[in-house]
Amino acid sequence: MIAPHATARPRDAFAPDAWHHDINSAIVDGDRGFRLTKRQRSRRYPTRLLRYFIPFHWLGREAARRQRPLKVCEIGIAHGLMLRYVMHGCEQVGVAYDDLIGHWTGVDIKLLHEDLSKLPYDELVEANFETDAAKLPADADVYVLLHVLEHLYEPEKAIEQLVSRLPSGALLLVGFPAHLHATIPLREPHLRAHTNANGHVSALSAKRFNDAARANGCDIEETRSAFFLRASGMFLEDQRWWQQFNLAWGRLVPGWLGEVYIAARKR
Repeated sequence: MIAPHATARPRDAFAPDAWHHDINSAIVDGDRGFRLTKRQRSRRYPTRLLRYFIPFHWLGREAARRQRPLKVCEIGIAHGLMLRYVMHGCEQVGVAYDDLIGHWTGVDIKLLHEDLSKLPYDELVEANFETDAAKLPADADVYVLLHVLEHLYEPEKAIEQLVSRLPSGALLLVGFPAHLHATIPLREPHLRAHTNANGHVSALSAKRFNDAARANGCDIEETRSAFFLRASGMFLEDQRWWQQFNLAWGRLVPGWLGEVYIAARKR
């Protein structure tokens, strides 16, 4: 699967601090391809898509670092939106998909085959990674968990089990809704007593994850929030400077409320 007019190699396309392409709602093909609302799709730079934009660039930087296509294991793939976004991102930056991704394993407790069959997964694994950790590949370069940990009752235990499977030097990319760390003892019981349709049962912060990752042999390479304010569907999402501001804010204030994304590497 080659991106049209692909000319760049990952090591040339992904500089350490560069963010290469604009989020643009044209990538949703006029439907709910990225599960955006109609109002979000009407904007040029939907902030919601930063949840894929940031990990995509981290994948590119890792491929550049290793100087070869990556072996990726994504846990909690749901509708396959991360892989779909990677395909779009490769087209935008002029990198061949096969130069970035060598093998992509998708893992979920229940596989949505109707959606996933349209995407270039090399392997699909139906497993609960909390109880079936042995089913996860133990030789991937990158492990991706986007908006998974907040659905688990014991996120620290899940982190411990996952990291125990990672090979030395593997990169772990995670994202989750962020809470103020000091409020977790109050917020988490409330979530569990009033679970709604989103199924969130754990309150996470950058500190909570980073402490657990370090305790299990990981170094934290980057922590960043996704945005200052989501402004979902508002006129601000038509402004390129708003996307750039959110990315700059996320680096300066990595523990900000909203969403947090973290790159951790197993020692």
